[in-house]
Amino acid sequence: MAKRLVAADASPLIGLAAAGESGLLREFFGTVTITRAVHDEVMAGNGLPGAAELAGAIAAGWVEVARNPAGLRQFPELGAGEASTLALALKHDGDSLVLMDEWLGRARARELGITVTGIAGLLLAARKAGLVKRIQPLFERLAQRDFRVTEDVVRSVLDEAGET
Repeated sequence: MAKRLVAADASPLIGLAAAGESGLLREFFGTVTITRAVHDEVMAGNGLPGAAELAGAIAAGWVEVARNPAGLRQFPELGAGEASTLALALKHDGDSLVLMDEWLGRARARELGITVTGIAGLLLAARKAGLVKRIQPLFERLAQRDFRVTEDVVRSVLDEAGET
């Protein structure tokens, strides 16, 4: 049986870096795979959160960069990062988890039967696992760095975490 693929789009990588919690991905999943398109998107940030963290994770070996898979044309409504991440998950022979925040990409993943979560879900899981004490300050840090999470999502996650 093929091992579980955890494929990340750019947004969760950038968001976790902005929150100062990039290491959560390694703690949860061990190895995370990104496509070349996602790599290029994050690295194009020129000093913005995510680029240095991604370079370090690749050097440490816990983020792997895969070629952009064939099949991107089946997602013309998505950006290159989202399309390549979903195509990679579809190509994988086994269980896949996609880390993605963009609404349309998440909707397409669900339509295709791909398990998907985003930064809010990752932070909630980290709180439940005891990897972070509180997530409210992390959401505040994200907002300060112009990383958008809707108020409804923040409120729902904080309620579930017992932080309201």
